[in-house]
Formats: sequence, C-alpha cells, structure tokens
Amino acid sequence: MHLPALALSSLLLASTSAYAKITNLVTFGDSYTDQSRLTAFYTNGSIPAHYQEVYPPGAYAANGGSTWVKYAEEFGGLETWNYAVSGASCSNLLTPRHDLGAPKATSGVFPSVSEYEISAFLTDHLVNTTYGGWALDLDPEETIYSLWIGTNDLGVDSLLTGNQIPGVTLVNTTACALNVFRTLYQYGARKFLLMNMIPLQLTPLYSRDATNSRYWKNEFNATSWNIFMTELVTSGNELWRLGAPALAHELKGAEVGLFDSYGLFWDMYHEPEAYGLDNVTGWVAHCPVSGSGNCSYAVSDYKTNGNQDRFLWFDELHPSEPAEKIVAREVVNAIKGSGRITTWYRTPPVKRSSLSSKPASSRTMHPNPPY
Repeated sequence: MHLPALALSSLLLASTSAYAKITNLVTFGDSYTDQSRLTAFYTNGSIPAHYQEVYPPGAYAANGGSTWVKYAEEFGGLETWNYAVSGASCSNLLTPRHDLGAPKATSGVFPSVSEYEISAFLTDHLVNTTYGGWALDLDPEETIYSLWIGTNDLGVDSLLTGNQIPGVTLVNTTACALNVFRTLYQYGARKFLLMNMIPLQLTPLYSRDATNSRYWKNEFNATSWNIFMTELVTSGNELWRLGAPALAHELKGAEVGLFDSYGLFWDMYHEPEAYGLDNVTGWVAHCPVSGSGNCSYAVSDYKTNGNQDRFLWFDELHPSEPAEKIVAREVVNAIKGSGRITTWYRTPPVKRSSLSSKPASSRTMHPNPPY
C-alpha cells in the first residue's frame, strides 16, 4: 500500500465543489447504523426486497431511538437507503460469531456486510439497462456510500476473545472494509465514506472498570481487555489511514473520504461540555447480565421525549442518540465539503469516450446480476 509522497499529495482533494451535487446516501454497517433490519430478521427470518427502515415509535435502534442516518437525512436533505444490520461484521468468512445472531439466519450468524448487505443493496438498485447490461439506478455523481464497521470484528466473540476463523487477523478484517468499496465500484459507485472505529476502549464494555454484562457473561480481565482493545482499534484505524489514499489511487475516478470517528468520540469523551454532554462514563440502559428480563433506565422518559440526559453512551457498547446526532452533523458536513474531521482522496477519472454519451446509471455494464 506504500505510495510515494508526491502521489499521496496529489490524491488529497483541495476543492469541495464536487460534493454540492450529492443527494443520496447509502449506508452499510452494524448496530451503530442499523435502525430496524435485525428486528425484521428476528420477526420474519428474511428481508423483502426494497425494505425500508422503520423509525420510532415503531422500532428503536441500539441507541434507544433513531440512528445517525435518520438525522443525516434531516440535517442534509438527503434521501437515504440503510442496509446496516445490528451485530454485523464485515464478513462472516472472517468473524462469523456463530449462534449469536438472528436465530432464523444461516448458522445463527448475524447477516454481514459482505455476504448480506451488499447483495441486498444490489437486489434493490441493480437494474437491466437498455444497453443489455446491469447497472445501478443511482447517479454516481449524486450518491455517496458510507461504511461504519469494525466493532463486531474486534470485540467479544471475535478478535478480542480469539473467536475468529483460525488464521484471521486485524489485517484481514480491515482489508475487508476496503474490499466492500471495491465491489461497489465495480457496479458504478464512485463516492465513498469510510468511517473509522471509535475508541472502543472508552466504552463501558471495554473500559478498565468494566464488569460482566449481557454482552459478555464470563469472567475476564478488564485491564487486559482495555489494553488489547486500544491496540486493535488504533492499529486498525492506522491501516485504514494508509489504505484510503491507496484505494483512491487504485480506483480511478473514485473519491474516498476517511471520516475520523475515533477523533470525534475521543473529543466527546474528554471535552463533553463542548458537545452538550456531561456523562461519559455512565450509560442509559442497564439490562440484566442474563440477557433476559426488563432493563432499567437512567432516564425514564427517553423513549417518549428522546431525552437521554446528555449521556455519551446508551448502554455498555452503543453511543447514545445525542451522540449519533453529532455524528450525523459531521457526516453531512463531510458530504457537503465543509467537514473538519474528514480527509478526501481522489484520482482523475478514466476517460472512456465510448460511454460518455450514455446515462450515468449505465456506465458500468454487467452481463448478469450478482444474486
């Protein structure tokens, strides 16, 4: 992935005008992004084509309300398609977490980005064109694709606890995320936003003061976990910091943004008052370790009023709804070209005069759909 300094500098976007046209946001990821897909899997065992997220009061995300996608839609005037699934890893061929996911899914795993989310998106948006091939029905100049993944690849029942497929390492799981964009690129996508991992070592689940929870019922050494998680997250994010410009160099005509979720949550944790927060070590939802029974809430009316009392965390692992609103604003800023925590990389587009007169949705031809 090494690129000469001159090549790297030429990749950095100096202009923000390219983002004025973006009106569509397609999202992939895990419970930090999913609103209701996992709930639908539990209920139905499958997801119909063109499934739309269900927002409160009909369904609550892992943050107790609406995820950042809903707020990005509101703040940015965007049309969104959310394919994230709670519990997802990048690939079940790497970190499958057997028997922990939706019971009706194959082998009881959580539907992953690579094996489910991409194919679900293509099922909805890949169309047969008048030119005899398959192409996306979303204009590549007006659509950006985001991926926020890694929490379940690194955490309990995965790399942290040694439950990954034998031989799989952090190198594989981080490379998987870049491969998601490579796949989408082959179908015509050109604008990508990679959201790196938050400082998971600061979450109540992986802090030095962590105790047993519904996410991990066995004995563990909290200090050891905290140190190892710090190493995993910072190393993984560094691999992405190197990988993003290399990917943009590889995918001619693509634009790759690296969104610094780590830095944003680090700031929210250490300077909460600057973000309207004041509780960064506690959390809202306190649920039985057994995983069954009723939860108690530090804020009794959070569902009816969307009030999480300035908490950073909703439970031991998930950011609160107020925190995700902050994420949404920064994502919209990144999309509009004014973000302070996103670095953009690009290379000049490949000139293909034979396709220049065709509609945007037909510029990448495929003889057969991928499903």
